[in-house]
Amino acid sequence: MRTLCRLLAAWLLPCVASVASATTPGFGVMVHYLPDKHSIADVARFDVEGFADSLAQMRASHLILTLGQNNGQYIAPNAALEKLCPQSAANRPPRDLPLEIGRALQARGIALVLYLPFRAPQSDAYLMDCLGDISEQQPPPAAFVGRWAAVIRDWSERYGTLAAGWWFDGVYNTRGMSAEGWNALCSAARSGNGKRWLAFNSGEGPDRFAAKAAPCQNLMAGEFMQPPARPAATSGMQAGLTFHVLTPLGESWGQPTSPRFTADQVRSWIAEANARGGLFTLDLPLDAGFRFLPSHLALIRSATAPRARPVASNAHHQP
Repeated sequence: MRTLCRLLAAWLLPCVASVASATTPGFGVMVHYLPDKHSIADVARFDVEGFADSLAQMRASHLILTLGQNNGQYIAPNAALEKLCPQSAANRPPRDLPLEIGRALQARGIALVLYLPFRAPQSDAYLMDCLGDISEQQPPPAAFVGRWAAVIRDWSERYGTLAAGWWFDGVYNTRGMSAEGWNALCSAARSGNGKRWLAFNSGEGPDRFAAKAAPCQNLMAGEFMQPPARPAATSGMQAGLTFHVLTPLGESWGQPTSPRFTADQVRSWIAEANARGGLFTLDLPLDAGFRFLPSHLALIRSATAPRARPVASNAHHQP
């Protein structure tokens, strides 16, 4: 059975024994922190150290962090994006939150995976136009692919070895993608760290969570709203993808509801992922103060707590 230390070593991340012993190999957290354009100032309030401490308390070994999604707001500056679309610069905070989070996680032996849609922000007309994109349900235009690769490369090089991977969402239509287009995107995603996890998500459920949607993909996207006890992923593993299951602990992605699962269920999924040399990730919401919900934190701490081993008695029966 491969431990996460071995996986991370393959991605050029140090795995210090004293730190790694406090993590649960293969278990990670996803966070949909997606401020809108009217709450950009809130990024300044984000308590990075408190956030990283909570992940350490949950014994997480990796974090998937959203840079942005479809509203045109990103939580970090990007020189390539500002050059291509100058009017969008006002929608980026001066604070580089992923850089700070990456450094805090590295100090705790936790890997950082960056989340970004495969396409331009679908709800921002200005960015869609200046990046040259169209509906994500249609094949991506070649001009857009080149521009988006430049944006990805800027973040990839900025975060370097702090970023252990990329998780690209919305890979719904890649018909007509040329080899040159894929090379541009894949090269950009590997820039700064050539051995990253690369996941491309083509959809949810038993038929798509393990699909290989890009030639450079090496990690299952894993999206599975109702994962069974033992998710079948034969096709993905045959394609050389690292096993991965990703599901929300609340009712849906980023929803602050009561946990859907028990600690025993979470523990069994982590064990299953480890048995396959892979990962299990829970999506968790943050409250208005950027803290994890107490009920979620408590459940996961229980699920990842080291199991006590029975101690053999040295007592002898006296006749």
